[in-house]
Amino acid sequence: MKGDYLPPTGTGVGAGTDTGSGQPASPTAAAPWGRGPVIELLPPAEARPAPAPAPPRWGRAALLFILTFLTTTTLGAVWILWAHPTALVDVFPWLSPHTVETVWTDPANLRLGLSFAVPALLILLCHELGHYLTCRRYGLPATLPYFLPVPLGIGTLGAFIRIRAPIDSRRQLFDVGVAGPIAGFVALLPFLVLGVAWSQPYTVPELDPAAAERAIEAAAAAGTVPDVGMLLAPGRCLAIEGMARLFHGELAPGTRLHLHPFALAAWFGLLVTALNLLPLGQLDGGHVLYAAVGRLQHRLALPLWLGLGLAGLYWPGWLLWFVIVLLMGLRHPPVRHEAEALGPGRRALAWLALAIFVASFMPVPVEEVFLALP
Repeated sequence: MKGDYLPPTGTGVGAGTDTGSGQPASPTAAAPWGRGPVIELLPPAEARPAPAPAPPRWGRAALLFILTFLTTTTLGAVWILWAHPTALVDVFPWLSPHTVETVWTDPANLRLGLSFAVPALLILLCHELGHYLTCRRYGLPATLPYFLPVPLGIGTLGAFIRIRAPIDSRRQLFDVGVAGPIAGFVALLPFLVLGVAWSQPYTVPELDPAAAERAIEAAAAAGTVPDVGMLLAPGRCLAIEGMARLFHGELAPGTRLHLHPFALAAWFGLLVTALNLLPLGQLDGGHVLYAAVGRLQHRLALPLWLGLGLAGLYWPGWLLWFVIVLLMGLRHPPVRHEAEALGPGRRALAWLALAIFVASFMPVPVEEVFLALP
């Protein structure tokens, strides 16, 4: 998943930028298995001697990238199969010898995995390079982008960079925070357009959860196999819905769009972008909000956080983010030069970031759909 920086003390995977709040970093949430992109964690804002630049650790970065490429290729293929309305599969989205054999010994499955992994990792890389190159522009020492492989879900928690110097001003905070989401969004657009255009509508014999539960209980009582299947449907957002209507029109009732691997990679990128742009705490969106409105962010923090909690009524994963943001701290820490306001150009970019967040946000990132099997 994606996101961005870790604290200079190195507390592991984090979920926000620590600019002096004194609160520990917390584990991040994903999408869609309760874990997600790693988020920016910045050093404290108080004056201190600039640390000596550490040499880039190319070997570590390359190893993590290769491992993430392998996990996302393997598990990406599984996700594509699980999302297909007519596919019956006996593999699950976690690494096992059977999963690896199913993907890497079948050229068709391997092509599916590569068609997802290559664009998905490119989107993550562009997001991180947006932050990294902005740090270089301002002379902020930062690590290379590090990818985070995991043996379940979609195969990665995202990527991060680690900034080793305090943020100087609201303008600098804004530029570093907004660069990643905008770069990642621009990178995913071609895959979104091509992927949705190449996706195929299917008629899906959906069952409501209550009917599926009754069918499963009846089959269990009779000692038979239930005629019920399940697919994992990627969540819907305005960006995907808009492209689907553009290329496929309004889908008939009972019809779903099976996403091409490029479109599934774009869905992953949109989810990463939306998570990072949540206007809370020390997420990318929290940086942008604080840079735009200053200390007013402290008054907006509580209602925005409660809104995130209400989103948990639609998808339980938001409740995990609800807790993570609380542990990170609702109020964004100050920067050195608070009085420096954003100019008109940066304010326009802030509105653009808000538009990207609205287009990317998915109330339900992953939906379990029950099917009536023939």
